[in-house]
Amino acid sequence: MRARVVIANSVGVDRKGRYIIHSPSRWTTSVTQNPFTWYPWELAYLSSLLKRETDCDVTFVDGCLEKLDTPRYIEKIVPLNPDYLVMESSTRTIRDDLNMAVQVKQATGCKLIFCGPHPTVFPEEILKDADYVCQGEYELTVLDLLRGQPTDSIPGLYPNPRRTIIEDINYLPWPEDDDVRRIDYGRPGIPGTNYLEIQMYASRGCPFQCNFCVCGNIYYDRPNWRPRDIEDVMAEIHHMKQKYPEMEGIFFDEESHNQDPRHFDRFLDAIIAHGHNNLKYVAMGSYSTLNTDLILKMKKAGYYQVRVGIETASEKVAEGIGLKGKFNLTRLRDVLGCARDVGMETYGTFIFGARGSSEAEDAKTISLMKDIVRNKLLTELQVSIATPQPGTPFYRWVDENGYLVSKNWEDYDGGCGTVVSYPHYSKKQIDRMYHQAVDIGRVYRGLQEAHRDGWISVFKRAHNRVGTVGIIKAGCSVLKNRFFGG
Repeated sequence: MRARVVIANSVGVDRKGRYIIHSPSRWTTSVTQNPFTWYPWELAYLSSLLKRETDCDVTFVDGCLEKLDTPRYIEKIVPLNPDYLVMESSTRTIRDDLNMAVQVKQATGCKLIFCGPHPTVFPEEILKDADYVCQGEYELTVLDLLRGQPTDSIPGLYPNPRRTIIEDINYLPWPEDDDVRRIDYGRPGIPGTNYLEIQMYASRGCPFQCNFCVCGNIYYDRPNWRPRDIEDVMAEIHHMKQKYPEMEGIFFDEESHNQDPRHFDRFLDAIIAHGHNNLKYVAMGSYSTLNTDLILKMKKAGYYQVRVGIETASEKVAEGIGLKGKFNLTRLRDVLGCARDVGMETYGTFIFGARGSSEAEDAKTISLMKDIVRNKLLTELQVSIATPQPGTPFYRWVDENGYLVSKNWEDYDGGCGTVVSYPHYSKKQIDRMYHQAVDIGRVYRGLQEAHRDGWISVFKRAHNRVGTVGIIKAGCSVLKNRFFGG
């Protein structure tokens, strides 16, 4: 009899009614309103791999996409009567995910396989409820387990030694697009995209190990960057265009899409040669490897937006984070200016409360944000609190120094408040600086909307979202934070 395997993304609505935005290899956060959903890429690769390499009956379900709370998720999974339930959990979601999984196990007798950052770091904790923990990059570990390989010989299956990364990621099939439709994750407008786009992955890994980073310190056993075969990516683009005629573009949501300039140049040539430049592209990359020629060719290939990790304007914070080789504000301005001049949008990410930060150092980042949006060097910006995810060097440092104010895992949410308080820079101060930065983004978006649609439309949309009181509060915050000032 074929083993029945259910691969499940995180619970979509937590016990407090907050919607989960689960981000594989990054920070998971939550919001009070119905959000977008990141495509759970590593679970999706696992699903397609198991379907290709085993005779198991594999079903992929996504509670985040369907906005399922625990009772509704259980109602969806139990009728599938799985022999194995595989979940990837972050620190933010571990309590709800385990609670749901244990109830499924009680109802079906299935074995629980837990993967992802929190199980990787706290395997003994997870094994109080789960049957297996797969650490790090987990696709091949789960595959070996379901093939029936002796458990004591499977690398990456705790307590065995960690498995090394997949050196040739071309071994993996294209990720799941049968049980879920990738197009359903592609709502235009969120997160910061302009078109109906699917998420795709032309590479995996990052050669850096910033001390707050989940992927560089937990998923992968060493710094790395692994590109896919360019022609295989072109074939996947062609396939997705044929499957979804309504698809307008692709979001390459990788750690560093353009890491190797020579490879990226060939990649852009291939998009043009295959005629795929009739699509719109967004990519998460690095400004340190971009130049004028590449930006011009990106524009020709159909890229309308590039996303870069700016993080900070402080040399002290950059050093504390570990941004060696990535921190160069002069180069940043040159790249953003070039992108602006050729008509390409730019999207920058910023963090507050990281190692090396203080109110004065983070104020430098606030000033940089104001300056580059005034000069139209950024089209969109993303602000996060430097959340010390367990297993990262940042977490170990704040824990050892007594800077953590909570070990309630649900508080480890990079969009809701810090769990760090330094002697010189309190939790209250960090949260205040974070919200000041968030306000800059809100004001900037409002100005862009007003320029495009008029102030009456902006006011109506804002009123529908937050009401009159919310608008007044936002206005007071704008004045308090001196958006138009220094």
